[in-house]
Amino acid sequence: MKPLILFSLLFLTTITNAQGNLVKNPGFEYEFVNWNGSDAAYITPYDKKSGKSCVAINQFVDAEWKAVDQTINIPKNIYALEFSIWIKSESIEEQKEAYKAGAAIAEFTTLADKKITSETFAQIKGTTEWTNYKKTVKVPADAKKVRIMLALAQTNGTIYFDDVKVITLSEEEYLKQKSEK
Repeated sequence: MKPLILFSLLFLTTITNAQGNLVKNPGFEYEFVNWNGSDAAYITPYDKKSGKSCVAINQFVDAEWKAVDQTINIPKNIYALEFSIWIKSESIEEQKEAYKAGAAIAEFTTLADKKITSETFAQIKGTTEWTNYKKTVKVPADAKKVRIMLALAQTNGTIYFDDVKVITLSEEEYLKQKSEK
């Protein structure tokens, strides 16, 4: 009986410590629930990576900043975050400035939403098939939130985003990941 109880406790501990996705509605299956910027983008069921839909942003004139975003509270005692996303693009124009592209950006902020730093974890130009982009970032000391921005940044074209994922990493997991590269 004791081994069964110990196994049950170990199993429950493993489940509660499992790495879950911090992003709510990561595949836009519930349209723009938990996302801001529905006026800059649209939900499409026609060209998705998985599930029933994805989000798309397009523009053909003006080359404005268009984006959707979601702000996530960073759990306590987290050393790093791993960001991943699937992106497809069509005819994103090349601009002189490198930042004018399709992009996925993580902006770390304080509890009062003051920007600390930002990290681009995907930057796309031209036409591409569905591609997975992934980047691990050490959480800045004062960061309490991270804002995920999916953008068509001051350029023209079409970009699709699907399966947005942010998972937490301990210091050991982060160092192990870095040593494997």
